[in-house]
Amino acid sequence: MCVSNNYIEQQAYEVSKEIRKNSLYKVVRVEVSDGSSDVFQEHDDKWNGKDFITKIILEDEKGTLYSVKPDDHGLRFAKGEISYKGYKQIQKKEDIKGFTYFFGITGSLIIIMLTLVKFLT
Repeated sequence: MCVSNNYIEQQAYEVSKEIRKNSLYKVVRVEVSDGSSDVFQEHDDKWNGKDFITKIILEDEKGTLYSVKPDDHGLRFAKGEISYKGYKQIQKKEDIKGFTYFFGITGSLIIIMLTLVKFLT
């Protein structure tokens, strides 16, 4: 039985399609994990499921460019539900929460390991 292991890449691709479909802004290009940047239609035609879309560049009618991640918050910004400032604040909170969880879990594991070493020796 063959199971697809590119779930994250597929989700990013699906959200980027939703952003393109529902955006109030013009989708200028997408940036992928290998550092390249493509016009969305070209990228859509040659997407192979291995590229991870990291950013979507949007442009308003004044020519201002906005960089969003292909996630629910980026989709909310593209639909006009939140401002770009609100989007950046949400991203900052998410980043801080991620770092807090990472360091909290890592610190807990180190404390558990040191406690076990103390009691086992």
